[in-house]
Amino acid sequence: MKVLVYTYEQLVLSEESKKRIEASISKANAKLVFVSNHQDAIREVQDADVVFGRITPEMLRNAKRLKWIQAPVASMGLPTGEYYIFTELVESSVVLTSVSGIYNDVIADHVFAYVTCFARSFPRLFRKQMECVWDREVECKILAGQTMGIIGLGGIGTEVARRAVVFGMEVIATRAHPEKPKPPFVKKVWGPEGLKHLLRESDFVVICLPHAPGTVHVIGREELKEMKETAYLINIGRGVNVDTNALVEALKKKEIAGAGLDVFEPPEPLPPEHPLWRMENVIITPHSAAIPTPPERRDNVFLDNFDRFMRGEKLVNIIDKKEMILA
Repeated sequence: MKVLVYTYEQLVLSEESKKRIEASISKANAKLVFVSNHQDAIREVQDADVVFGRITPEMLRNAKRLKWIQAPVASMGLPTGEYYIFTELVESSVVLTSVSGIYNDVIADHVFAYVTCFARSFPRLFRKQMECVWDREVECKILAGQTMGIIGLGGIGTEVARRAVVFGMEVIATRAHPEKPKPPFVKKVWGPEGLKHLLRESDFVVICLPHAPGTVHVIGREELKEMKETAYLINIGRGVNVDTNALVEALKKKEIAGAGLDVFEPPEPLPPEHPLWRMENVIITPHSAAIPTPPERRDNVFLDNFDRFMRGEKLVNIIDKKEMILA
């Protein structure tokens, strides 16, 4: 048994993490190899049974024994605009798992930082503070009774919904499989075809979608026009989910009240000359919604799955490769 760990931008391991992985793998009497460059990965994957980290078409073509890949990401669409999944991987028999779930609570907290800031008019108040101006003429919202619309009721979306209910908000949502049982604290769940209903009813619209072919520009010019003029758009999914030019236009025309944005269309970061930086009704954070997710959560998913793999049990977070690439 050989385990290959290929570290790269989405998988940076501390020395502590490496030691934990080494200890677990050694107990199984398996060989463990760490690599950090592509040529080494292509060579070492030839006789590997398991890969934790990156996989490329060249690596897959050279793999003779590969059975399982643990991706170190929750979303198969990477922030760079590339996909973790590629055609050869979809068509192969290799099992692919993700670390879905490790960011749910942390990102949901970030969403509510946006929500409470907008509800209490903090963007305007922060600017007044920098100007040393005492101005109590602010517009604030009571969150109780407001409607939260969640686009993508997965793990993160469900945690956002849980927090919204605590604030007394009503929650509606869309997701790919609306037929699945919905959480009792969510009032209504549509399939993707219910998006316009959600947009019309929501006071806060939160995008919790991955990057897949079917999620590019889910929010564009027409969708923004469906939103209330008093509503806020929050995106902690992927930058490609929103047509940035359409959003800028909607904000300038005051077709929506504001936007909280943690992700942007590639390449990030947002250029310094971009108009979003200077809009008073926009909060920008630097793709930091997942901070400070403890790195051991990611390691734990891999190590738990490795134990399952060695026992011949079903792995957690198995990706339906064909559905994901066609989503």
